[in-house]
Amino acid sequence: MEYAIQIENLVKKYNHDITALDGASIKIKKGDVVGYVGPNGSGKTTTIKILTNLLNPTSGHAYINGVDVNKYPKKALQSVGALIEVPGVYDYLTPHEVLTYFGKVHRMSNKEIDQRIKEVLDLVKLSAWEYKKIGSFSTGMQRRLAIAQSILHDPEILILDEPVIGLDPEGIKDIRELIKRFQSEDMTVFLSSHLLQEVSEICDSVIFLDNGKIVAYDSVKNIKNRVKIKSIDVKFLNPLSKEKIDKIKSIEFIDGIKVVNGIVRIDFDGKPKTSSQILSKLVSFGFEIVSYAPESVSLEDFYVSIMGDARGVK
Repeated sequence: MEYAIQIENLVKKYNHDITALDGASIKIKKGDVVGYVGPNGSGKTTTIKILTNLLNPTSGHAYINGVDVNKYPKKALQSVGALIEVPGVYDYLTPHEVLTYFGKVHRMSNKEIDQRIKEVLDLVKLSAWEYKKIGSFSTGMQRRLAIAQSILHDPEILILDEPVIGLDPEGIKDIRELIKRFQSEDMTVFLSSHLLQEVSEICDSVIFLDNGKIVAYDSVKNIKNRVKIKSIDVKFLNPLSKEKIDKIKSIEFIDGIKVVNGIVRIDFDGKPKTSSQILSKLVSFGFEIVSYAPESVSLEDFYVSIMGDARGVK
């Protein structure tokens, strides 16, 4: 199978003694949206810079559509759009001027450039600012413009380094919807981010990187299934007396309970069958239950768990 993005045993050392990547290997299928997650200094940006030929690896290989990026960069990157760190901006230029320049770099015709400028500025909600000086833009607006620049030539593959940095909540939502649109159009998206909630909502799969090593790579669905639910939040119609709380504590499947702001948090072994048995017991006792919610599993839970395991922390 030919992958959209593939890296094999990638190693990158700086000054011969700092290892940014330590044998990392990744395979990303065409049309997938994959998140790349790890603490600062874990090697995310280094990976992306190697994939876009801004850095050469110490050893190993990076491929785009089966083409070695560092040997044949022009061929490998012709179908790639990229946003890497916070780009420099030319305060005295307008979005139209900047995008026209990059359209010519991609050898687009004048007609294509004008049409695509309208389309991409509309997508990132900057249409009204097409002829305004970039120097008057907020950080978030500059970020939107950078994303417009990365998709100007309608690439098959999009590589994004922290795409929502500097954006307000509305801007983050807009970019999330934009990436979902790309996904529906079978574009491959590889993005690094420290916002785990955003990654879980946008991505099909997530790669976890720590100290230059891949420590986990799985679908968001599988990751959530791997993290055990260990508590249930129960809201009752009426406040519970001490006697009723003691009755709940007597249920054999319960490891402990805590009452916070009228919500009873029940600790248990995390098994679905046990959760069902606890609910049945509460109903049999005559409790009037308003809501019964097993603790939601988040990407953050898995992140903390997998990083702890990778570092030998218990």
